[in-house]
Amino acid sequence: MKKWMRIAGIGVLLTGTMTVSCWAAEYTACADQMQRMGLFRGTEQGGELDRVPTRAEAAVMLVRLLGAEDEASALDYKAPFVDLKGWEQPYVQYLYENGLTSGAAPDRYEPEQPCTAQMYAALMLRALGYTEEDGDFSYADALTRAEKIGLYDPAVIDTKNFLRDDAVAASYTALSLMPKGETGTLLDRLTAAGAVGQTEAQPSQQLFADYAAYRADTAAWADLTDFGVRGGLQAALRGTDGYQMTVRTEEYTTVSCADGTAVSEGVLTLQAPAVKPYQQAYRRETADRPDAAQRAMLYGYGPVPLALIQQIDRTQNEWTVTLEGVPQLYREQMWALHQAAGAVWEMPAQSTLVQTVRSGRIVTQQMTAALTNGEVRAQIVVIGEIEPA
Repeated sequence: MKKWMRIAGIGVLLTGTMTVSCWAAEYTACADQMQRMGLFRGTEQGGELDRVPTRAEAAVMLVRLLGAEDEASALDYKAPFVDLKGWEQPYVQYLYENGLTSGAAPDRYEPEQPCTAQMYAALMLRALGYTEEDGDFSYADALTRAEKIGLYDPAVIDTKNFLRDDAVAASYTALSLMPKGETGTLLDRLTAAGAVGQTEAQPSQQLFADYAAYRADTAAWADLTDFGVRGGLQAALRGTDGYQMTVRTEEYTTVSCADGTAVSEGVLTLQAPAVKPYQQAYRRETADRPDAAQRAMLYGYGPVPLALIQQIDRTQNEWTVTLEGVPQLYREQMWALHQAAGAVWEMPAQSTLVQTVRSGRIVTQQMTAALTNGEVRAQIVVIGEIEPA
């Protein structure tokens, strides 16, 4: 009883800033799969997905996605850049010889300087056969072009705080795309060239094929820039000491992806045995939220980004998506659980998202997951019914 009253007492804080706990890097599954294919090797400290990538690391990734690592390793270093260490030279030499980099200055590459989201987008576009010379893109519009072809999904790529985690997500997504003028994926090309083994590539090739079918089935979503979502969270909490509580939200969210705005209004209800239910109205909007939460409110009910998916299956008009843990994109929908029962929850191994699709548009979505917080277990369901504005 005391524990319930203590937790319910925080309800008065709900009118202030609402935060969602942060977990580890989001795209470790992508990094693991790329590592199995020999396309990502990390450092002596591991993947280091939570730090900014360097220009040298970006050069290595571009050479690998071009399937040219063996060719690059045989080159003698003749490029004019005098600030490179030995391990970076073959990769930069290959890019320099093939007109894919001109460095930061005539005699400097600046290998340890940060690689920005814009720089990385330009490199990945080149890996996919797009060039500035042919007018496919310019460096100034690399971010826009990357988003247009599906390389940078705005729901997952943080262009402001671009980390190795984001670079891995973009690189893995690039493998699923068709290079300019080709009919197979970039991964198909690398496999055909022997740069990636058939056995190592097969799981991702199957996922890419399933994902392409999913995106084709939800193609009409691209035309739905303004919509509403009716739904909310239902979380049943159970403790080993007999403690019980239900956290429930009922809300309606209006979304305008075109304007980058979303507003949710609803009612939070906390219930426990032998205790009077606690209710409070609330309002959340993107203007008050950090970047990750804004992306969640804007994109959390659209097609699931490839970088988040472990497996995807279809049964008639329903797509079932298996996710690693609970991705940041969907945690914002669980804000009430974090506020009502503590912010430190252990991430489950997997969560499940089921989307119903009709006429090329997602019309309902349900996410389920089981989280633990010490001796408390929470079984959660988040439901959303999407309707055009």
